[in-house]
Amino acid sequence: MSKILLLGASGYMGGAFKAELVKRNYETLTPNRANMNYCNFEALRQYIQEQGGIDFLINAAGFTGKPNVEQCEIKREETLKGNLLLPQMLSYLSTVENFRWLQIGTGCIYDGDNDGNGFTEEDEPNFSFKHNNCSFYSGVKAVAEAYLKRDPRCYVARLRIPFDENDGPRNYITKLLTYPKIYDNINSISHIGDFIGTCLELYEKNCPTGVYNITNKGAISTRQVVNYINDILKPERKFEFFTNDEEFYRVAKTPRSNCILNIDKLNSLGIAIRPARDAVRDALINWKSSKK
Repeated sequence: MSKILLLGASGYMGGAFKAELVKRNYETLTPNRANMNYCNFEALRQYIQEQGGIDFLINAAGFTGKPNVEQCEIKREETLKGNLLLPQMLSYLSTVENFRWLQIGTGCIYDGDNDGNGFTEEDEPNFSFKHNNCSFYSGVKAVAEAYLKRDPRCYVARLRIPFDENDGPRNYITKLLTYPKIYDNINSISHIGDFIGTCLELYEKNCPTGVYNITNKGAISTRQVVNYINDILKPERKFEFFTNDEEFYRVAKTPRSNCILNIDKLNSLGIAIRPARDAVRDALINWKSSKK
């Protein structure tokens, strides 16, 4: 059985990865970030050598900002370290220690639907520093991806608006349930279980490395998700929407990406991922509220 090193196991996505790796009986290494600076090349290399080497590394560490991406505008040093310098270092480490690895990327480097076709892995990001229209987070992630595209050992798994049945502050459904007012747009979204299963399938099937859009099939609007919430969860609250972009950006100071990604590349490898609407409905039917 493969030996997998997971960075960021205490985080939102890292915790979900850890649970699935344990479920699949992988030998999973999860160094504590409090005891190790992930960006320290020699420390991480020594750790890997002490374990007798690894077969695969999953980088679920990074800096996304709490409570939201606007914190990345303030904490730019942390954003650069977590989302650019760390992946660059891991790319070099994978060459020295001879392992494949996976970086959690993002679809937030695009805006729009690409004339109804969705953005493919080969389309140049249009929500980036180059276009001077993005958040600092999206700009840094676009730079990191451009670098990692040249790494023959790296999978870049583009995540987009994560959600599942587990109530929590990072969950898209939880956000919609708690935001006082909601911004309506059409987006690709990623069910966390589907995303992680697909990432591991890329590794297990020895698929070609490179960039992959990993979102559920099709796109869905915020209003459609809210309709499902009303039908299934029947919350007591009434949902209110911003009337237009101008009203939204009086509250949100950082530019937001709204985009649709194309998953034909995954399909061409025989990897199927269920429709977004089915994934949302399933998450709501099995919803686990954190309220007691």
